[in-house]
Formats: sequence, C-alpha cells, structure tokens
Amino acid sequence: MPTSFDEVIDLALIIVQDYKLDKLFNRSEEDFNTYCDGFLISAIPNFFHCRQDLSYNLEERTFLVELTELEKSILADFWVISWWKKELQDSTQIQAKLQVSSSFTSHSAAQNLKEKAVYLDGLREKVSQKITDYQLQDILKQDDFKGW
Repeated sequence: MPTSFDEVIDLALIIVQDYKLDKLFNRSEEDFNTYCDGFLISAIPNFFHCRQDLSYNLEERTFLVELTELEKSILADFWVISWWKKELQDSTQIQAKLQVSSSFTSHSAAQNLKEKAVYLDGLREKVSQKITDYQLQDILKQDDFKGW
C-alpha cells in the first residue's frame, strides 16, 4: 500500500507548531495540503540515499511505494528543515531587524534569528545521523556481518 503524503507530514507536524499553519488549515484544508506538500516535494531530493524510489503521484498525494517508518521519519525531518529554512528566510523578520531603532530590540531579533539557525544546524546533524543509521542497516544485513 503506497505511503500517503499525510503520513509523512503528520510526523513533521508533531515537531512544528506554527499558528500560520493552523490558521491555513482552519481556512482551507486543500490550501493547507498544497502548502505542506510543497515542503515535502522540496525535501524529497535531499533524501537521495533512500533505498526505495521516492517517485510520487501528486494528484493522489501518495508515494508510489510503501515507505518504512524510518524512511517516513527521515522525510519528515527533511520537511521540517524545509519549513525552518523558509522561517529563517522570512523577509518580514529580516525587514523588522533592519528597521528597529532600539539596540536591545535589534539584538533580541538578531539573537532569535541566530538561535533558529543553530536549531536548524542541529536538526541537519540529527538527520545526517539517521541516514547513517539507515545505511548501516544494509551493511549489517550482509553475510559478512551476520554474527555481530
């Protein structure tokens, strides 16, 4: 049974709390799905280590294969990274930083942006470790490693 986009996105939304997403969902579930699907589609090429073909049917909002739980989790993490990148590159946040006259507020906005970037770097490291673990599963299944 093919994996639906919703399975992956739901895993990602466990991590992400965004009032804009909530508002969009309440306004239009179709618009919400289209918006969230964009993050997933931009995340797919980042998981080039996947053992399975990540081709999908956009109309059905499904992958053509059934993904493992680990593969879904990795894609969900890449979804979150795509979402965070958008948050970090939000022009309104950057514009607000540039127009602030108070050094305290400017420093706070800059510090907030810096902390988000640090979080994003940590998430990238986490995903990298997950992919390493994912690849090790194949190595450990080989005959040479069966007794380990």
